[in-house]
Parts: sequence; structure tokens; C-alpha cells
Amino acid sequence: MQKILKSLLVFAVATLFAAAGTTAASAAVPLPPSGASTYVIGGDRADRTAWAVQLLFASHGAVYRCTGVAIADAWVLTARHCVAEATTMDVYYSNSTTEQGTPVPADHLYASSAGDVGLIHLSAPHELRHYPDLARSYEPSGDDTGQIMGYGLRANQQAAKGLYEADVAVTNVSNDAYGGLAIHIYGLSGAPNHGDSGGPLIVDGEIVGVCSTGDLSDPGADTGAGSNYANLTGSRDWIRTLTGV
Repeated sequence: MQKILKSLLVFAVATLFAAAGTTAASAAVPLPPSGASTYVIGGDRADRTAWAVQLLFASHGAVYRCTGVAIADAWVLTARHCVAEATTMDVYYSNSTTEQGTPVPADHLYASSAGDVGLIHLSAPHELRHYPDLARSYEPSGDDTGQIMGYGLRANQQAAKGLYEADVAVTNVSNDAYGGLAIHIYGLSGAPNHGDSGGPLIVDGEIVGVCSTGDLSDPGADTGAGSNYANLTGSRDWIRTLTGV
């Protein structure tokens, strides 16, 4: 059973979000129910990574967490299911989950028609010195290894204080939450889980996909768990047209 890898935060929506008036760029599908679980399982605390951002958003009366990638001053890349029915979206540029700092609200949310890929446009630019490289195209190969990143609780629901990363191996082609082409991976030093949705899969120094679903509903503390990252290839021209990246 695949599980979409966003995370439900059990707090009052009003305490975490100000009214933002964001708009969706395409029709959305209902989000599946999601409960508290674990996030990057295993792995290591990541070095300072300014472009790996935290997302908090409201949808259907609840508050959820995803991971995102800042790709330009006013643009963040994430999973489509993180933006599809969000009514508000806040972006945090701190790598600390305990000291998140001041959020930058979104003013528009966009969903790719090619799979589980989404874009967030910020209400005000947030300039960084460096942005990651996005692959122009990528074909999964069983010889490839890569890295993943994400925020949230650790294995067995232990609290995390910041961004974690793990090494993974690519297996083959799969499908994402919307039936788009995805990259199937399994963990080497760690694996993703709820809350890592939208986080990057990095192969040979380029982001090739964003976290979409897990093979299991709850992988527990299994550092070798399998998951599916939406392949950016089908959405790459769309990303460039909207963002210039």
C-alpha cells in the first residue's frame, strides 16, 4: 500500500497561518487521510542547506508539513499533493524545526499536469547566494545512487531538530501519486516517510525528482524502505516556462 508522504500537524490552523488568499493553478484531487508518523529514517543531520525549505500549509481544516526546494528568489519546488488543495502556504528558510524563524507566505500555488510536481510562488522574494541544479532530464538506472533530504520526526516518532539526509539507491521506473513517471528508490543509510513529500532526490549533483509516495503505509524504523520520487523530466519545460529556471 503506497502512502503519500506529507504529514498532518495536530494544531489549530488559525495559530499557524495568516490569511493568504493563495490560488491553485489546476483542478486538485482529494488528499488522502494522513496521520503522525516518522520522516527521514536513519541518515544523518544535513549540513547547512539554505535552499532546503520547510512548508506548512492548511488544507481541509488541518495543517500539514512538507519539504520544498528553493530554486529561485521567488520560487519553491515541491510535490503537487502538497499544493493541490492548500488554502494557505508558509515557507520557512531555517534548517531548524525548533527555531523556524519568520515565514514567507505564498501568493500562488501551481500543479503540474505531468505528475506529482508542484511550484510555490512567494509573496515577496527571498534571495539566496546559491540554488541547486535541476536535471534537464533523467532516466532511472539501477546503477545510480543518490541522496534525499527532509524535515520532521525521526524513526519511531523521535523528535528531530532539523534537516536530515540519507543515501539511497535507484532501482527502476515507477509511478507517483498522480500516475506520472517516478523514480523508485530504496534506502542505503536511510529512507523517507511522511513529511518528506516534495523533498529532493539528488543524483550526480542534480535534483532529478521530488518525494511522492512510500511503498508501505508505515515503514517504521526500516532504513531500507522503498519509495517513489516524481521524475522532474515530464514537468521540466513547465518549470522553466513558469520560473525561468
